[in-house]
Amino acid sequence: MWPATEVKQLPPVRVAYVVRQGPYDSLAEAFHELCARVKAQGMTVVGPPVLVYRSHPEGVPPAFREWELQLPVAGEATGGEENALPVKELPARVVVATGSRGGYTTVGGLLPALFQVAYSRGYRLAGPAEEVYPDDFSRVPLGEVLTEVRFPVAVR
Repeated sequence: MWPATEVKQLPPVRVAYVVRQGPYDSLAEAFHELCARVKAQGMTVVGPPVLVYRSHPEGVPPAFREWELQLPVAGEATGGEENALPVKELPARVVVATGSRGGYTTVGGLLPALFQVAYSRGYRLAGPAEEVYPDDFSRVPLGEVLTEVRFPVAVR
C-alpha cells in the first residue's frame, strides 16, 4: 500500500537523461539504453528512473508525445565523446506525490486527490508531471511497476 498523498522536499540531484518523442511503450527500451550509456561513461546510478512528461499525456497523439527519462547519477563521465550523455543538476524542490502499482496507465485516477492536497495546503503546480519507478524494469512488467506520481509545486 502506498502512503497517503504528501507534500515533500526533494534534495538537489544530478541526473543523466534522454529526451524522446513517441509512445510511452518505448520507456523500458529507453531505460536500458540510458543505463548502458551511464555505465559506458563510468558513472553510477544512485536512484530510480524518473519519467518527466514534457507534453500532456492526454490529447497528444502518441507519435508526438514528448518525454524525458532521467537517472540520478554519481561520478564524472569518463567514456569520451563516443558515448556522450547529457547530465544536469536539478535543484532542491517541493513536490506533491502519491503512488500506485501499474505505471502510467493508472495515474489518471490519482490526480484529483493529488491536486486537492496541493491546493488545500496553499500550493500551485510549478512544473510537469513526473513518475518515479522504484521497481526494476527488467524484473517487473511496465504495467505492474510501482509508480510514484509527483508534481513540482510552489506556494501560491
